[in-house]
Amino acid sequence: MEIYKDINTTETKEFANLLNNQTKSKIEEGKIFEATITKISSKYCWVYLEGLKSEPAIDINEIKELDLQDKIQEGSKLKIVVENLESKSGEVIVSATKAKKIEGWESLLKKFEANEIISIKIKSKIKGGFICEEKNTNHLLFMPASQLSSRPSKDNNNVINSEMEVKIIQADRKRANLICSRRELITENKKGDKQKVFDKYKISDRIDDAVIKSITEWGLFFEINGEIDALCHSSCCSYQRIENLNDMFEVGQKIPVEVISKDEKKLQIGVSIKALLKNPFDNIDNYKVGETYTVTVKKILAYGVFCELEDSLIALCHQSEISWTEKNPFPKNHFSIGQKVQAQIISIDKETQRVSISVKMTKENPYNAIIKKYGKDAEVEGTVSDKNENGLLIRLSGTEVDAYLHQNQLSWTGNSKEYLDKFKKGDKLKVKIVDISVENRKILVSKKALDKDPMEYWATKKIDDIVTTKVVSVDKKGLVVKPEGSEFEIFIKKNQIAIQTGDARSERFTVSDRVDAAIIELSLEKRKVSLSIKRVEEINNEIALKNYSDLSSGKSLPFANLSEKLDKKDKK
Repeated sequence: MEIYKDINTTETKEFANLLNNQTKSKIEEGKIFEATITKISSKYCWVYLEGLKSEPAIDINEIKELDLQDKIQEGSKLKIVVENLESKSGEVIVSATKAKKIEGWESLLKKFEANEIISIKIKSKIKGGFICEEKNTNHLLFMPASQLSSRPSKDNNNVINSEMEVKIIQADRKRANLICSRRELITENKKGDKQKVFDKYKISDRIDDAVIKSITEWGLFFEINGEIDALCHSSCCSYQRIENLNDMFEVGQKIPVEVISKDEKKLQIGVSIKALLKNPFDNIDNYKVGETYTVTVKKILAYGVFCELEDSLIALCHQSEISWTEKNPFPKNHFSIGQKVQAQIISIDKETQRVSISVKMTKENPYNAIIKKYGKDAEVEGTVSDKNENGLLIRLSGTEVDAYLHQNQLSWTGNSKEYLDKFKKGDKLKVKIVDISVENRKILVSKKALDKDPMEYWATKKIDDIVTTKVVSVDKKGLVVKPEGSEFEIFIKKNQIAIQTGDARSERFTVSDRVDAAIIELSLEKRKVSLSIKRVEEINNEIALKNYSDLSSGKSLPFANLSEKLDKKDKK
């Protein structure tokens, strides 16, 4: 092993300078450098760049892609970008095509920042727009379909391979994406001229020959004197309600309009057709609230019907004004377009220019008719028209009115739910009217009101009165009994059967047995009655004790005081 003691020799100094120059090299990955071509073969092109440890090779296809194969030779300069200073195999990786793309991106980015115009060629159509190529850098850009022109067009296929000038409107530096717009350029060019045209038109100006350019659901687009477009909203097209604008207007038709609005920021004009027409509401004084008129059905909606009083004078018949008997009627079930009906005007609002009419007001209120014909507490016949979980709807005979029969009004006794299940649509029955509300359009009826109230049996009774009952059913918990002369069934609990616990057994009784029971609870208001067999025993004992015995009874009998003597003996 050789050790150099003197490091200040000429050779060591030259080696140190060479090492320092390599470590201070400014070659960085991702940057563009100008390299010198040293050798060209059929597959590769080698370049020299000062500061690299070797001469990297570039695929000849990159040279062909840049269309440089006939323009370069050994010694020519070529711009490259260093992708990797040392790959896994130890080689330096460079690219000429990527250098061209980076240069193009940076060039276009500067034009975007400077708001400059560029020339592009539309290469292909994709979803939402077009792929474009900038002519000088061959960099690809995206143009949304909406940015192709200031006017919408359904067919854009004819623009493929077209060359045009555009402006870059958006740049994504992270993804190196650019979005361009021809519309932006057209708008800028036209804006100055459009401002002059826009200023020519004033509010209330009349244009006699406005031409319809297009028809949409929300209105008409007009071309004014061939120099500016204007929108007429559907609400400004006519005093009539128009279902479809295509039924009244056509493209190319000339119609007089009036300027009614101007948008200074968007340079847009709003026009109106009906502003030049006579307002049909001017004739509203010919009509009076409360009077009946013949109207024509023009439009049917879910919430009501629009009818015409006269040409273009429209009135609304709300859903609630169609029928007395239906709460939420379907207008389509009652009217048809063009049908003439009688209607009464119920309100006129001159400020909002709205008229409300009623069809049902031209007919007699059936609830008033029922009051006149029957009145409250009248007995009527009816048919079950509908049924729900809580009761029945009864169509009263000779009317179109339904009365409500709640399940609790079916019978005085028994399970009301079970009784309700016995009825079906079409069943006929007799009921009593118990309440009529004309305002709420409601009639309540009762079936049990026709029968004698079983509580009347208890009106003359009081607590501790004894009644004779008949056993209806028996179970482990007690008895169900029915007093003789009453249909009121009462449950007697097991603990109310006898005084002695051993005798308080429901099995002692059978169905149809006659049993005396005492009233222990009675409330006519709450319709509640409780009976007790045990209480009968207690009442009888109380009577016997009162009539035949006192506290000293039995003291003279043998062994009467035996228990007292036994107690004294125990104490001793």
